[in-house]
Amino acid sequence: MGVRVDGPDGQEIASLQRRAVASLIDAAVFLLPGALAIGGGVWLYSVYFRRRVEGEDARFDFAERLPFRRLEEPRWRIAMWAVAAPVEIRLRNWRTPGARALGLRRVDARSGGPVTIRSAATRNAVDTASQELNRLLQRPFEKRAADRHRAAQAEIKEVRRAYAGDDEAQHRATLEVYRRHDVAPLGSCGRGLLGLVPKYLPALLSARHQSLPDRVAGVVVVVDRGQ
Repeated sequence: MGVRVDGPDGQEIASLQRRAVASLIDAAVFLLPGALAIGGGVWLYSVYFRRRVEGEDARFDFAERLPFRRLEEPRWRIAMWAVAAPVEIRLRNWRTPGARALGLRRVDARSGGPVTIRSAATRNAVDTASQELNRLLQRPFEKRAADRHRAAQAEIKEVRRAYAGDDEAQHRATLEVYRRHDVAPLGSCGRGLLGLVPKYLPALLSARHQSLPDRVAGVVVVVDRGQ
C-alpha cells in the first residue's frame, strides 16, 4: 500500500492507508463493544433514574446527572491520567489486533528497535498536553453551547406541557425551539474532530507519517519484518 519509504535500520515506513485499515480493525475489536456496553449502561441508568424521579422534569435532569459527566472534572481527569499513563508506558511495544493483522509495529525512530520508556513517556505527555490544550480552547464554545441548551430546555418543558398527549406536535415544537436557539446536537463532536487536526496533520505532511506525539517522542510505525 503506497510508496515505500525507508525508515530506521532500513525498515519500511507503514503507509497511511495501511495504518487506517489497522485502526478500523481496532475500532471494531475495542470501540464497538465498548460503545455497546456504555449504551447499555446509560439505558439501565435511565430506567433506574426515571423510577426514582417523578414528573416531566426527570427527562431533562437525566443528562445532567449521568455518572460519566463527572469525568470532565479536573480531579477525575488527573486520576484517569495517573492510572492510564503507566499502563500505556508498560504496553509501549504491545501490538493491537489491527497492527498484527496488517503487520505493523511502533519502533524507535533512530535505532529501529523497541520503543523506549523515555519515548513512551514523552509521547504520553505530548498527547495529554494536546488534549488539555484543545479542551482549554474549546471551553468558551462549550459554555455558549451549554447556555443555549439550558435556555432551550426551559422552553421545551413548556412545550411538553402545552402539547401533552400530542407527540407529533411536541416533536415539531421541540425542533423549532432547538432551531431558534441554534442548538446543534452534533456540534461538540465536530469541534472535537477539529481539535485532532493539529495532532494528526503532521502525519500527512511527514515522509515518515509521524503524528505530532510520535514526532516529538521519536517513534515511527513500520511494517514488521516478521510478517
